[in-house]
Amino acid sequence: MPPAPWTTKEQCKWLQEQLPEYTALHGSEDKDYTLFWPRIHLYWFKTWSERAILFPNIPVETTLTKVQETAVGDAEDARKLRLQTWFHWRTNASKKNRGLKKDASIFKATLLPKSCAKLVEEIYMDMVYNERIKPLVKAKQEAGNVTTCGRRIALGRKFCKELLEDKSDKVKQEVREKYNKQKKVKKGKSNHEDDDDDEIDADAIAKGIDDLPIICQRFACLVKKKTRFMVSFTCAGPDPRHNWDILTFVRCHPSETPIGNNFAQLCPDKDNTFLAEYQQYAELIFCKLILIF
Repeated sequence: MPPAPWTTKEQCKWLQEQLPEYTALHGSEDKDYTLFWPRIHLYWFKTWSERAILFPNIPVETTLTKVQETAVGDAEDARKLRLQTWFHWRTNASKKNRGLKKDASIFKATLLPKSCAKLVEEIYMDMVYNERIKPLVKAKQEAGNVTTCGRRIALGRKFCKELLEDKSDKVKQEVREKYNKQKKVKKGKSNHEDDDDDEIDADAIAKGIDDLPIICQRFACLVKKKTRFMVSFTCAGPDPRHNWDILTFVRCHPSETPIGNNFAQLCPDKDNTFLAEYQQYAELIFCKLILIF
């Protein structure tokens, strides 16, 4: 029989929310936890006091004896060690590396940019570029009228549009047919590619839901690195572990104020109001799915 968990559901949820930050620090070169642990300990002991556990019948305003203070200190030290162990085992190298590779493969296709349908002018450019357009652009370049790559591309498109306008209706019809054909293919792919890749295994879906916080955290780090923007996530959908009910249960606010508060902690009322509205929105989105299940 497995041992009873030492955390409540609320505590476990909070720890899971902090795990992405620890994982990022654990994977960094300097592994500097000097700001991480004080914040973890401050919030934990303020929210779940060891004194309240050991001496629930002693009012907070009553001063403890030295023996009692020592007991509280020992309990806090033991809790700190347990917290460190909790984070450590969830970033175990041999186990975590396999998980990260799997996560990368799951989300890789989603993060890759998808190609777009070509414009009519671009299709015609592919047909005549070397023969008709390249010499014109090269002539302008040799004359010193084109100094940048962007200008060269813009000039090529300009020539392409002008040449196409002067062409016969037969050529224009040929280009238009190629355009319609590739547009039809793109539309067919976009209508079916997501459906084909949708996960249907309940266990896999549950695993994906559990992985969402760390995935959101990493994506937020990427956004901040590339744009210096901050970003928050709210996720909702049918949970196989709750009879496929629509739940809004993943919210991630990676950015924090200088004193360590995220949006949910700083504006709990607004955050909860938004979550309630988002729940209604999600139920509308998944209304067809609800009928199926």
